[in-house]
Amino acid sequence: MNLLLLLAALLPWGHTAVSIFTRVYIAISILAVEMQVATVTGLGTLYSLVAFNTVLALLLVAWQRSRGEAFLGWPAAIQPPRPWLAWAMLGGVILLLNLWLPVKAADPYHLDRVAQIERLGTIEYDPDANSKANVLGWVYELAMADVRQIPLVGHGLVRMHGLLSLLLFGVTVAAVQPWLRIGPSRWPIAILLVVPPLFHQLVLIKNDLLLALPAFVALVWLVMRSRCASWQETAWAGWLAGLAVVGKLTNLPVAFAMMTGIGSLSWRRRDWRLAGGLAIGGLAGGVMAGQLFTFAENARWYGDVLARGPIADMGNMTSGPAEALESLGRFAISLVDLGQLTGQMWPGRGGWGGTLGLPFIWAAVVLVLHYARAQEARWTIWIVVFHLAAFAAVYPDADLHHRLALAPGLLAVGVAVSLLRRGEKYSDVARLALVPVLVLSSAQLLRSSVLYLFRVS
Repeated sequence: MNLLLLLAALLPWGHTAVSIFTRVYIAISILAVEMQVATVTGLGTLYSLVAFNTVLALLLVAWQRSRGEAFLGWPAAIQPPRPWLAWAMLGGVILLLNLWLPVKAADPYHLDRVAQIERLGTIEYDPDANSKANVLGWVYELAMADVRQIPLVGHGLVRMHGLLSLLLFGVTVAAVQPWLRIGPSRWPIAILLVVPPLFHQLVLIKNDLLLALPAFVALVWLVMRSRCASWQETAWAGWLAGLAVVGKLTNLPVAFAMMTGIGSLSWRRRDWRLAGGLAIGGLAGGVMAGQLFTFAENARWYGDVLARGPIADMGNMTSGPAEALESLGRFAISLVDLGQLTGQMWPGRGGWGGTLGLPFIWAAVVLVLHYARAQEARWTIWIVVFHLAAFAAVYPDADLHHRLALAPGLLAVGVAVSLLRRGEKYSDVARLALVPVLVLSSAQLLRSSVLYLFRVS
């Protein structure tokens, strides 16, 4: 209910897709900060904040009107996505699956954390809960718990979580399109819709997509826009990166990519305001996503700000160089085997979510072919290689969980699509190769849909 109030006060005054995207995450950030304050001080709960946010929403409306901002600018900002048929078809499939299947989390701790927030009314840790429900983040779960409080329709909206996530993904794609400079024909952008982990995120409840999208936008901005950006834009990108990294620690390589890119840019331009803006924005995003709060709660309940004991007990991090090398090898194979070889070579391994699949393989080839002549291809390759290598070296199940690397995967595909501009070398061949990739990936998602419907997967 709180998010509904904040979004109602912010979205009608958005004028561009980037503005709409930013306002969605501003609303999420405001609620996250409010809940941290309410939890620490004991002065409020998720339910009592509704009255406060009603007043805050009215103040935001009055402020925007006082600036002479046009009301209802957002419908013009969000143009109908193209190719609209691809979006409509995917939306129809997701709606069917959301309505047909029971509300189910990929990992049970997500719904456990939602129930914990609803029971306590705050984001305080519960000593009787599974440690995963305490230490592995709460931003997504807070949003779900808040949406469930909307009278009459809350539980229905949670059931249609995939359709809502697809709408947010559509806003995200619209936000980055001007930077990607996609040509008059928008059909190649449909390749983003058939990345397998994205599809599974829309079927099952999981927090990866909500926190991958700000990382994706920040990385696209870094590759395609940062060279001519102001320090204010750099602070904005840092804020997005801070939200993504603290909300989901597997996005940590995004922070290193941003620091390296903006640091070198500041050096070349002799403008250290860029680095300062990144630092300020990143710190702000991290605080909003709960970094200081999490440290305090970890110290309070586990006697360690990093909660190393509970995290080690989960067994989801490599224990040494040998295991890291094995994990890197498995992950490298999984990038090209479409999920077929790793299960045979390492029996007993299983999981859900799929690999980045054919869209990523296609994108990798396009980026390599353009490495020598396109700076954005070089930047993207280095960012993606660093991100995926760090991810695979730390997480022993990286080959099963490509959804945790959605941001660099989507970055590679998006930049590869931008290289299909008319006149670019290899663009005609790459565009032709895109056709079978779209067809085969769509068939793969259709197969997954049938398996979900019959409860096989």
